[in-house]
Amino acid sequence: MERVIPDARKRAVVSLSASPRTHERFLNRHRGSYGPGISASNSSFPGPKTGLPGLLRVGDSCAPGIGVPAAAASGMIAANTLARVWDHVKLLDSLGL
Repeated sequence: MERVIPDARKRAVVSLSASPRTHERFLNRHRGSYGPGISASNSSFPGPKTGLPGLLRVGDSCAPGIGVPAAAASGMIAANTLARVWDHVKLLDSLGL
């Protein structure tokens, strides 16, 4: 930011810095993790599947992004892994929903 506004630090009214320690404390994240840990050699996000048959994982550490939207998206991805969207729609129609 200081490349664009050279005196930004002097003009700041509030300055907060985030670190793994602050993420651990205020976001209740294990060791300050923030979103999925993806190695540079693997360009894809981890999916819902695990090494155990029938066990899926969901949460913001499994889907692109962080927070509630990513957690919700990972739940949808896991549900779609179990049954296709149209199967869900047919089930809801049969229940009258």
